[in-house]
Amino acid sequence: MPGDTERIDRAQVVIIGGGVVGCSIAYHLTRLGVTDVLLLERNELASGATARSAGCVLHVRSDLSTTQMVSRTCAAMAELEELLGESLDFRQVGCIRAVFSEEREHEFVGMVRVLAEAGIPAESLDPPAAREICPWLELKASRRIIYVSADGYIDGARLNAAYARAARMLGARIRRGVSVSAILSESGRAVGVRTDQGTVEADWVVDAAGAWGVEVASWAGWGLPAASTRSHYWITAPDGSGSETCPVVQLPDMRTYLRPEVGGLLIGMQEPRSLTYDPLQITSDMAEMPLSNHTDDLDLLLEQSGALRTVVPTIDSWRFAHHIAGLSTYTPDGKFLIGPVPSLSNFLVAGGCCGSGVAASGGFGLSIAELINGSPMTIDIERYRPDRFGDVDPSSQDFRDRCAAARSSKSRG
Repeated sequence: MPGDTERIDRAQVVIIGGGVVGCSIAYHLTRLGVTDVLLLERNELASGATARSAGCVLHVRSDLSTTQMVSRTCAAMAELEELLGESLDFRQVGCIRAVFSEEREHEFVGMVRVLAEAGIPAESLDPPAAREICPWLELKASRRIIYVSADGYIDGARLNAAYARAARMLGARIRRGVSVSAILSESGRAVGVRTDQGTVEADWVVDAAGAWGVEVASWAGWGLPAASTRSHYWITAPDGSGSETCPVVQLPDMRTYLRPEVGGLLIGMQEPRSLTYDPLQITSDMAEMPLSNHTDDLDLLLEQSGALRTVVPTIDSWRFAHHIAGLSTYTPDGKFLIGPVPSLSNFLVAGGCCGSGVAASGGFGLSIAELINGSPMTIDIERYRPDRFGDVDPSSQDFRDRCAAARSSKSRG
């Protein structure tokens, strides 16, 4: 075994990262009968992007694979509820998506086609019907409106905890407070990891480290093609606007989404140029990152809320009480990264979540588990090949700008 530290453990599979993707992988592996699984997390579970996620679980995507990734999450939630004997409180309130431009309408048609191919029911609405579902929404100027009843939202940390508990019940081990510092290899193959407490031997190593995934991949001498990109949202005071039956609302022309949140609303707005950070300079605790700038964020809120007045006439009466920011990892094409790292066999990456880690967590977990188990692939993950961009420098400003552009133009999918 390479390395000069004492061996403290061995597992068939070592997973680096205890966010919703890492814990989903642990659950899906044990679900397939691969129970010799060790998940390592240096902080607490769900202490990174997962706990800061808006938690929207939306099926409207631009390709079948991504829609299937979300469908797998919904199926996993039902499995977890049965296994754990408790509700995960998934709020299946549906989603209204409205488009106002010709460009977005063309995209909309393709997305509706994907929903039909995936067998996800979708209903076309006119503006009065949309207003019946969401009274504060005025869509008279829209070109197309769709309602997807299967959509909703969930607390990301709660789903994370459910994956972890189920994985433990089925045989996986989870160790917190263990910091990984290197991937160990022999003859071009991953054989374990080095931690601050000693080495761990493994047949497989999985990088599910989220915003820190680029650093983990760099230990294998490979530039993971994703940039740490800020995602953020506001929460309004509980004035009744976000009733329990209020749907998620997507307004891609305005780069805005809204969903209920404890009697108020959670409102996400994509800035014209998303902020990125050098992925090799991320602090070990996301809470220590300077992710908010009060003046700039307030200017953005005022500018974009003004653009929403024709669609949300009551927006000026809303009181914005909280601003939440976190780091997501975005790729230049807005698609995930799932599969083997080119430079090292038996080292897999599950990242580049592009703001959809919670929504697609079931698909991430199932796909990595099937790769390790040698099972037939349920979802076609060819489009998520980690090597599709060739060699990249994820710290370079040029590459980070490409990833920021992907988030700024994001329309789910």
